[in-house]
Amino acid sequence: MNTTEEQTKFLRIYLEDHVAGATAGSQRAARLADAEADSTDAGALATFAADVTSDLDALLALIETIGVEPSRLKAGLASVGEKLGALKPNGRLSDRSPLSTIVELEAMQMAVRGKRSLWETLQVAVPVPTPIDLDGLIARADDQLDVLSRLHAGRVARTFSPQPS
Repeated sequence: MNTTEEQTKFLRIYLEDHVAGATAGSQRAARLADAEADSTDAGALATFAADVTSDLDALLALIETIGVEPSRLKAGLASVGEKLGALKPNGRLSDRSPLSTIVELEAMQMAVRGKRSLWETLQVAVPVPTPIDLDGLIARADDQLDVLSRLHAGRVARTFSPQPS
């Protein structure tokens, strides 16, 4: 069994890692919304990006409440990694490939699943009552997954379904 000191250390590391991931995820969601601003999915992606930013703000408020300082190094490295990940080729040199949106939607689905698990973990791990509505954040993550799944299915159909001749 872990000591209270170990649990506090583990919680700090866990939260630092999730803040770093949430920082990168927020940047990726905003970049995706900007890239798709002229598409039929623009409204849903803009709402999603705003929600992701709100989720990051909630996480930052929670860690401040319990006295954990985010790691600037981890957040900075995650941010750089996110920017580097956007440079990958997807079959086109001069304009955005439909594959870019599909892969980014898949990455966002994975990130939201991780974020949902974070909120569930914090229901157990946070030692004090907080003003953060973890049940509401779990429900919002479920809503985000529904939206992302719908957008992903639509993009896959438009990109890979045979076109009528």
